[in-house]
Amino acid sequence: MSLPKSFPLRVAGGKTIQIPSVGYGTWASGENSWAKDAVVTALKAGYRHLDCAWMYGVDEAVGEAIKESGIPREEVFFWPHFGHPDNVELCLDKILASMQLDYVDLYLAHWPCVWKPASREALEKAHSGHDSTPSDKAIVYLEDGKPDVDWERSAANLAEQRGKKGSFVPTWKAMQACVRSGKARAVGLSNFSITEIEELLPHEDDVPIACNQIEVHPWLPQPELVAFGHKHGIVTTCYSPFAGQMEGGVRRLEETKVVELAKKNGMDGGQLLQSWAVQRGTVPLGKSATPARIKSNLDIRKLSDEDMKALDGLAVPDGKGRTVDFTEKWGVPLFTG
Repeated sequence: MSLPKSFPLRVAGGKTIQIPSVGYGTWASGENSWAKDAVVTALKAGYRHLDCAWMYGVDEAVGEAIKESGIPREEVFFWPHFGHPDNVELCLDKILASMQLDYVDLYLAHWPCVWKPASREALEKAHSGHDSTPSDKAIVYLEDGKPDVDWERSAANLAEQRGKKGSFVPTWKAMQACVRSGKARAVGLSNFSITEIEELLPHEDDVPIACNQIEVHPWLPQPELVAFGHKHGIVTTCYSPFAGQMEGGVRRLEETKVVELAKKNGMDGGQLLQSWAVQRGTVPLGKSATPARIKSNLDIRKLSDEDMKALDGLAVPDGKGRTVDFTEKWGVPLFTG
């Protein structure tokens, strides 16, 4: 029995569209010149699902890659994240102009916290460059180097932990307006906890919460959050599905159990973890700049119950398997509630 090629994603008016079950992630630190060639390779290998973010600084390259690939725009499922919720439509307009697109398939709120923009003018001038990201130029930083958080517009759960009152609802409503205007087919969240999603559920109206993108892999399976998404019709998409490195610089993909199971199934480690993710009803967003890896990561297959349980057994208690955590760097109590 093969794994699904796509999952239904809720959009406005009680309808659904199909989201490919395996996506290609475009995040990378440092120089982003790799992006165009890698995305062209991914599209030609069969990917039809691209994850991007205005903060990543690769929007122009991804837009150029879509055109160069020769793949019709309507066949490519594309979503960006945004990082300035006070200017939801402006950020989306910048993305569309930079990528030469008329619409995005899915528009995400990148984090449940909101940073104060330096000014609308600074945001309008911010551009994806090779030496810095838009957020470097367009948000306010405090003397200690942390971004200045706008608690009033951040999720209530986060603001409360800082003794303040906040609400993400106004930003969510601005996102919904982007769907009604035709600039986005659907809207969703990223890095939101159950409590933070619950704040928005009463405000879905005709435009629902389509997805929540979070870090998920066998070392951080997040079963409660994934189950909550299934219950409410929210697709869980998974960034960092290969889990990066362990202490000492050893890649998780090279752990003994992963190597053993991959060999048993005639796969490499990336295929194994992508297969595990899709079999759980989630959407992995693996990334590689190596053509052979890009192609193999798309080749997923059904695993036995025994092998699924073996991978489940890699979970690290108390969420300590997390590899992406800006809690200390930003001074924000992320991933709580």
